[in-house]
Amino acid sequence: MDKMLRRQRRALSEPGTVLLVASDPLVIAATRDAVRRMAGPPPVLVATSAEALTHMVGPGISPRHLVLEGGAGSSALLSAARDPFNGMEVVVVTRPGQESPPGLRQVPAEGASLAAALAAGTPPQPGPASDAADLALGLARGEITVRFQPMVRLADRRPVMVEALARWERPHAAIGAQEFIPLAERAGLSPLLTRAVARRATADLAAQRGGRHIRLSFNIPLAELLKPDLASWLFDLVAEAGLAPADVLLELTESTEVRDRALLRRALLRLARIGFGVLLDDLGLNDGRHGLLRLPFAGVKLDRKLVVAMPHSRRARAEVERIVRHARRHAMVVIAEGVTDTNLWRAVAAAGCDLAQGFGVGRPLPPAALPAWIAAWSAAAVAEPPPPQAA
Repeated sequence: MDKMLRRQRRALSEPGTVLLVASDPLVIAATRDAVRRMAGPPPVLVATSAEALTHMVGPGISPRHLVLEGGAGSSALLSAARDPFNGMEVVVVTRPGQESPPGLRQVPAEGASLAAALAAGTPPQPGPASDAADLALGLARGEITVRFQPMVRLADRRPVMVEALARWERPHAAIGAQEFIPLAERAGLSPLLTRAVARRATADLAAQRGGRHIRLSFNIPLAELLKPDLASWLFDLVAEAGLAPADVLLELTESTEVRDRALLRRALLRLARIGFGVLLDDLGLNDGRHGLLRLPFAGVKLDRKLVVAMPHSRRARAEVERIVRHARRHAMVVIAEGVTDTNLWRAVAAAGCDLAQGFGVGRPLPPAALPAWIAAWSAAAVAEPPPPQAA
């Protein structure tokens, strides 16, 4: 990672900094005028979509404001910019006669208009879904998509895995998993939803990982994990995508209490015989599921609240170290969720965790942005930069 890129990353860590993708002097001048009007720091100017994507998905903080020159932007950058879940304010600045990419806000190359657009923020999204019939129809129409939450290996910062997060992209609405998964569970739609996420995630990963050995994980409720036919249909689905069972890990969610550990053990062994591993998700302090670690899980994911407590809580650090010691004895991987800054990175690395996940590693990405994330973190691993600075 060169010195210019590092300087730009430090600049983007300032609140309110704008990432500007432009070469037109009028657009650049309008953006500088806009940030002066907003009393913000100078914009970080890049000339190419590749540079912009590196800032959006590479190590360190991602920009909160993105300004695109009309007509600029690769398909991957535009996909990331249009993503309603990206957490960024995106505005396209156009000159007369230029066409703006569909799905993005457009303003003229004039400082006051751009400042007003950036200050206005993202238009509010429609409220959560409440109609099971709509969700069933959405499943039938293929409206369930995924975003990939990245994970890197703490020892060398290599990109190694992504978690597929379900999204429901309805016409004129984008709905996060926490808003429709409880609805699916209440309406008995979890089997259909599980298959929809698995199919979409495996196909998208196979299309975007570019020959890199990037593994995939996704959530699965207990009731689906225990079904005898899971291993069979999942094997067929994974093979159809051109992946191997070893490429896929299932994350057992915490929404349902495990009442029959013997039954769960048989399910884990049944999946393991074919090559699928299962992670125990969101393990935290005072968690009644600690006894489940005696079952043949492939690994454990630490709850973000436990991770965030580590720098200032001796009890949290001791708990993580205990989990890591157990994992080492049983060949289990330990994944730390919620890693957002240098202190958390160092804490989980010192405790012996294997992988890091969180906004300091990367926000959930549309599949088209996955190659850029892989390239950015692979380059960072070679250059051995400092860990993420902030989120």
